Amino acid sequence: MAVKWSKVAPYIENGLASRGNIERSSIVDAAYDEAADDDVVDAIDTLGSRIFMTVEETKAFLLSQGAVEE
Repeated sequence: MAVKWSKVAPYIENGLASRGNIERSSIVDAAYDEAADDDVVDAIDTLGSRIFMTVEETKAFLLSQGAVEE
């Protein structure tokens, strides 16, 4: 089930700010640390092994995969 982008965005933005890129492993760890709900973690898991350089690129990918919705 798709989760609202607004629930996923803070993890994506923080990942970019702390690492300079968006990578599933560090972002999903942060989500677990903050006890994010399962739908948020599932959306982040959709990133797989891909590395993104912008929040916009990440959002577009997650939207295309049906992991998030506006």
